Amino acid sequence: MTSLSSPAAQGPSTRDRSFLAGVGWALLAVTIWGGWFVVTRRTVGSGSALGPADLVAIRFGCGGLILLPVALRLRRLTRRDGIDAAWLILGQGAPFALLISIALRYAPAGHGAALTPGTMPLMAAVLGMLVLGDRPGRTALAGLALILAGALALAGAAETREEALGYGLFLTAALLWAIGTVRMRRSALRPVEATALICVVSLVGYVPAYLALGLSHIAAAPLGEVALQVAYQGVLVSVVGLIAFNRSLALIGRRTPAFTALVPVIATLLAIPVLGEIPSLASALAVAAIGLGVLLTTRG
Repeated sequence: MTSLSSPAAQGPSTRDRSFLAGVGWALLAVTIWGGWFVVTRRTVGSGSALGPADLVAIRFGCGGLILLPVALRLRRLTRRDGIDAAWLILGQGAPFALLISIALRYAPAGHGAALTPGTMPLMAAVLGMLVLGDRPGRTALAGLALILAGALALAGAAETREEALGYGLFLTAALLWAIGTVRMRRSALRPVEATALICVVSLVGYVPAYLALGLSHIAAAPLGEVALQVAYQGVLVSVVGLIAFNRSLALIGRRTPAFTALVPVIATLLAIPVLGEIPSLASALAVAAIGLGVLLTTRG
C-alpha cells in the first residue's frame, strides 16, 4: 500500500534549503568579521609592533598565496568580468582593509563595526534601488531606518578629531564595500572566483609596494602575535569570510547585505572581555536598534 505524504512531511523545499544555506553562510561571514574588528583593534590600538600596513600585508599575503592555484585556473574573463573584479577588489580588497585598519587606531572596535557594516545595508539598498531597480518594502525600510538611527547614535560619540577621522574612514570603507556588493549581485563571477581575484590581485598590487616602502614591522613583532594574525587575517577573514559572504549573495541576493548589521553586535560583545571596551547605555541601545533593524530588513 502506498502512503501519500504531505509537503510538510517531505521536508523543506529546494528554495527553503537555499534560503537557509544563504543565511548560514551570511552568519558565518559576519561572525568572522565581528571578530576581525576586535582582533585588529587589539593590535593596532595597543602599541604593538604590528601596524595597519602589516595586518593588510598578512591578510592578503596569506590569502593570496592560498588562493593562487584557484586564480591560475580561472577561465578567461570577459571585459565585464574584469570591470566587476576591479570594483570587488577596491571594495573588498587591500584598499578596504587598509582604511579599516587605520581607523581602528583611533576609534573603538564596536563603533567601527557599527559605522562600517552598520551602514553597508543602507548604502547597498540605495545603490540597489538606483542601479538594479530594487524596491524594498515598508518593513525593510523601517529596518533600514533603525540601522541608520543606531549607526548615527554611535557616530555621535566621537570626542576627538582623531575619532572623527576614524569614523570618516569607516564610512568611506562602507561605501566601497556596498559598491562591490551591488556589482557582485549582477556579476557572472562565481564566489570562489571573485574571492581568488580579490586576494591574489591585492597580494600582487599591495605587498610589493609595502615591502619596497619599508613599511614592514613583522620581524619586530612577537611570534605568537604574528601567528594569530596569520590565522585570523590571512585565513579566516581574507578567504573563509569572503567566500561565505559571496556564496550567501549568490543564494539569497539582496538579503545578504542586511546581515552585516549584526557585526556591531558581535564586535561590541567580544570587545567587552577582549578589550575591556564596555559600551555606555546609549551605545548599547544603538547596537540593539541595529540588531532589530537587520531582522526587519531581512524579513522585508
